[in-house]
Amino acid sequence: MKLNQFLKTWEGVLIENTWNRITLSILSLGILSLTILLFNKEQLIVLQPATLNADAWITKNSSSQSYKEAWGLYFSILTANITPSNISFIKERIQPYLSPKIYTEVIDDFETQAQKITSDRITVRFEPRLVEYEEGTDKVFVYGYSFIKGSVGTERKTQRTYEYIIKIGNYAPLLVDTNTYEGAPRTLKYLSSIDKEKEE
Repeated sequence: MKLNQFLKTWEGVLIENTWNRITLSILSLGILSLTILLFNKEQLIVLQPATLNADAWITKNSSSQSYKEAWGLYFSILTANITPSNISFIKERIQPYLSPKIYTEVIDDFETQAQKITSDRITVRFEPRLVEYEEGTDKVFVYGYSFIKGSVGTERKTQRTYEYIIKIGNYAPLLVDTNTYEGAPRTLKYLSSIDKEKEE
């Protein structure tokens, strides 16, 4: 019997109806699965940071290396170029990014530094030369030259590194640790080379 003729019979209609129900159930499950996946998928946003040449991406709780490097460079430029007249501005800009864990310590250090800069009429400027991210420690190192100028006009130049740990929360950067010191970045590679020199 030909298929067209079979489908015109009552038995054919019942079999076709059964297959239609099975197909419809499979399609419904597929649509439901895709809907669940769509709602649970973390949104990925691709950015072009102003301070770097590489593309960066960010999700709700993580980001690319270049995104963290861009923020590390921003924080170093913001906090390392200080004059008596821009202290309040810098403090206002840095506060929203500070983790509660380090907020009090950073603000207290900033206030102490601000009093010294204002009373001694000092200006501090920073020229970055290198931005490096270390995956093992999740640290961003910004290295460059710091220039401190007193009221008498003499300027002192030193090598300086700014070190940051930047986490992402709700698509926003959060500064959870910060450090600054004279000299080259204290990366794991750098510290292990110093340990080898001591052993020799």
